[in-house]
Amino acid sequence: MLSFFLNKLWYIKKGDNQYWFYLIISLCLLPLSGIYFLTMIIRSTLYKYQIFRTIHFEKPVVVVGNSIIGGQGKTPLTISVANELSSRGLKVGIVVSGYKSRNKSLTKVTPESSPSNIGDEAVLIARSTTASVISGKDRVKATEQLIHENPDYIIHDDGLDHLRLGRKMEIIVSKKKSYIGTISDNLHFCKMLPSGPWRSLVYHRVFDVDREFIDLEYDTFQIRHPLKGLNIPINDFLEKNIHLVIGIAIPEIIENELIEKGFTVDRNFYNDHHDFNGSEIIFDDNNPIFVTMKDYMKLEKYRNNNLWILEHRYKDNNIIDNLVDKIIKI
Repeated sequence: MLSFFLNKLWYIKKGDNQYWFYLIISLCLLPLSGIYFLTMIIRSTLYKYQIFRTIHFEKPVVVVGNSIIGGQGKTPLTISVANELSSRGLKVGIVVSGYKSRNKSLTKVTPESSPSNIGDEAVLIARSTTASVISGKDRVKATEQLIHENPDYIIHDDGLDHLRLGRKMEIIVSKKKSYIGTISDNLHFCKMLPSGPWRSLVYHRVFDVDREFIDLEYDTFQIRHPLKGLNIPINDFLEKNIHLVIGIAIPEIIENELIEKGFTVDRNFYNDHHDFNGSEIIFDDNNPIFVTMKDYMKLEKYRNNNLWILEHRYKDNNIIDNLVDKIIKI
């Protein structure tokens, strides 16, 4: 309930119903945002002047993160960057936090690992790359463990504000489309938590490292039936009445894109990293059920024949090549 409320508060857009109500709520939360902002400034300063210690490593560490909470595309970007590095003959290690998983210790992630125990994003990365993947809350220890495998690069999926973790490069990901027209976009002083979705601003960036700001734009170009092994261009899919079942931070982006492509969407939205139990994909009709690859990690075991996975591609065809060119120079 709280997650739904905050998502509405942060991503409601001017012109939407109840915009002015949520604007008042956002303004009322400004004192808390001020305290949070000052806390982040003090914390950053303590790390900047080495009162708090940052751990540096012999192998180059690249952090892929977002300053805005949730749904900005860091995990798909991590996968794409890792695969491009691997295609160039480089060995990659990846650290994930296992957010909302049951796992509390450092764990080597394999394609057969349980998404509920290890985390949906961790298993997705393990299945989608040839990288060595470790899930755990302690990013420093996870990095030290990966170094024993002698990778050329270590990528952290998230961890931008984990200032104890030294790094050579930060890739800060956002989808401007997700927050244009929101309260925090219209009133910049409402950006910081909890008034807005920003966890940190440029003032909080401590490290003198290479830094890339990436605005991601996707296009849903095909759907895949995992049980039948079918890949169909989404514009050629004839059945236009679909159920959209997703547990991600900003599901409206996908919903709106499907509507623009002519689909009639029955929306079934759940919290980000929702722990699916199978009841969410049971309907009294035989219409197709569209899900994301991340959600399919937890839905796969139910072997529902109506499930189709949405597959996306970057609108900028050169974005990954350009990023990797910069990474190999650090």
